[in-house]
Parts: sequence; C-alpha cells; structure tokens
Amino acid sequence: MNINTAGTAATIIKDEVVYKRYITVWQRTTRFEDGREIQWDVVGHDSPLPTFVTVFTFDTNTKTTCILKEYVQGSNEVKYTCTAGSFDRRKHQSLEEAAQHELSEEAQLTGGHLISLCPSSQPEGISELKWGKNRFVPYICINPTLDANPKPRDAEEYMEVVRDVSIDDFTKMVMRGEVMLPSVQTGWMAIEWLKENKYI
Repeated sequence: MNINTAGTAATIIKDEVVYKRYITVWQRTTRFEDGREIQWDVVGHDSPLPTFVTVFTFDTNTKTTCILKEYVQGSNEVKYTCTAGSFDRRKHQSLEEAAQHELSEEAQLTGGHLISLCPSSQPEGISELKWGKNRFVPYICINPTLDANPKPRDAEEYMEVVRDVSIDDFTKMVMRGEVMLPSVQTGWMAIEWLKENKYI
C-alpha cells in the first residue's frame, strides 16, 4: 500500500446523505483494488474543502503560545485547543481571513504574521479523522497582539483563553491527552517550524 493523501485511495461508487443538520452523515460505498465493495458511515460538514482552519500562536518575546480551554460536546469534556474555526465562504474571502477572524473571536488577538503549515501536497487540507470528511489547514501566527475590539463568539461557544503557555507546558498537555487532535497536529507542526526557523 502507498500513502495516499489525495482522497483517491479507493473508488467512491456512491455517497448518499442519510442525515443532515449541522453535521452531515453519508453512507459511502467504496471499491478497493481487490474488488471488495464496502459501505461506511462518513461524517462531516457538507461544504467545500478545506473545512476549517487552526492557528498556533507564538510570542517571540516570551516564547509562549496562547491556547483555549473549550467545551467538547461529543465527549462532554473540557479540553485544550488551538484557535480553530470554519472556513465559511459566505463570510471569509480567504483561509487567511478565516484564521484572522477566529483569532479575534476566540483568542481575542489580532495582527501578527500568519504562515500556512499545510503541506503543498494537500491543498484541500489535512484530514481530521479516519471516518470524517472534514479537512483543515494549520497556521502559525507570529506575534499577534491583544484585540481591543474582538469579534463576538458564536452563541454555543463555551471557552476560556489561556495565555503565556510555554512550549514545554503545551507538550505536557499533549502527553496528558488533554489537547484535541487537530490542535495536536497543528502544535507539533508549529513547534517543528519554530525549531527549523531558529525561534526556539
């Protein structure tokens, strides 16, 4: 088997919507090279890809990041996350604008130097889950500042901003299983980028 990140690993014979509200559930039928046809439940947002953005911030003076504590409805937990939110074509002209809006809404930050960490081989983003359709684009934002007039959060969002988190503390949160997986991916890529570019 070869690694396939292009969404073409099997032939999709049929996608049928079986449930749709905020999340959509499809019954997907695929055919493998050996001829087997399998039906799956696939979940996600019925929107173009990429679905959402994630942002890991870094302050070059304090060598810290700003993350969130956020209510996680599926497991009924509170976990750490990076700033993250949907790429809504009705509101956002670009992925970068979506990232900037989410920084303002969730972390109450603005500005900074925004850099995409998404591999060029995956222009539609990195897959979120094995059984999910959603893909996300991870960013790092260098030196954002406090937003004096942050955008309002969505009504259902229940979160708390956690500032001045060291890279070591973030890593410990990951090792304790307290960070949501897209944020783990984003944080790991951001930390590697920081090392490569001599920020840490």
